[in-house]
Amino acid sequence: MAERAGKRHLLLLLTAATLCCTTLGSGSVYSSEKEVKVDEHQPATLTCYYTGFSSPRVEWKFVQGSTTSLVCYDSKITASYQDRVVFSQNGISFHSVTRKDTGTYTCMVTQNGGNNYGETSVQLTVLVPPSKPTVNIPSSATIGNRIILTCSEEDGSPPPQYQWFKDGLLMPSDPKKSRTFSNSSYTMNSKTGELVFEPLSAFDTGDYSCQASNGVGTAMLSEVVRMEAVELNVGGIVAAVIVTLILLGLLIFGVWFAYSRGYFTRASKGSTSKKVIYSQPSARSDGEFRQTSSFLV
Repeated sequence: MAERAGKRHLLLLLTAATLCCTTLGSGSVYSSEKEVKVDEHQPATLTCYYTGFSSPRVEWKFVQGSTTSLVCYDSKITASYQDRVVFSQNGISFHSVTRKDTGTYTCMVTQNGGNNYGETSVQLTVLVPPSKPTVNIPSSATIGNRIILTCSEEDGSPPPQYQWFKDGLLMPSDPKKSRTFSNSSYTMNSKTGELVFEPLSAFDTGDYSCQASNGVGTAMLSEVVRMEAVELNVGGIVAAVIVTLILLGLLIFGVWFAYSRGYFTRASKGSTSKKVIYSQPSARSDGEFRQTSSFLV
């Protein structure tokens, strides 16, 4: 039974190794750990094992978002990583990792002079506790409107989860399941840190804060900001409209009054310039004098 169990365990390991690698030809490439998590400023090793290559050439590439960089080329560490990374036949090792090293590392093995190829990827997550989150909370907001409160922080790795507090009490994800918050209507996104009131009610007046945590270090709490839910000032809006209409009426009356008194007509006459008419001289015979040109002013 023990021998049979050992064979079954070996078969499972071989199957896992086959699933975690991509091969072309008779070579096989795999890693003992598909995901490595390590605290910042600590050493880390990413493994890469391969078989079926008589003359292998090993390369490592690093992908972080839309950026790709080469860590190792032709079994040699590139210049930008020489001071921090060591290459071996079984993988690469970092002396000390930083949060910028978080990403996907792919080990690619090719056969020199042939078409044998294989690769495997390892996800490296450098663990960094979150920093104190910042919040964007209006000091006052109108009841009945859609209001969004935001919370964010830049340092945590992996990305933190967010929780909201009102008056020191943890806000549940579904307010209708809590007697304390049943009069409120909001949705909460723990990944983005958004708290959306739709619509805002008078009950939502209070002191708000946000907490960020990612399982590394201590959870961090933001500053406390008070938000007042206020009624729409209908009287103020009506008064503003009335004042605007009065001013517009006075302007129209002023224009009409000036026109009826002839101010615009006088201004038009005063701007008329005098005309000068000049007639060309007519033909005349010698010894004959007559007025041949005239000016009319």
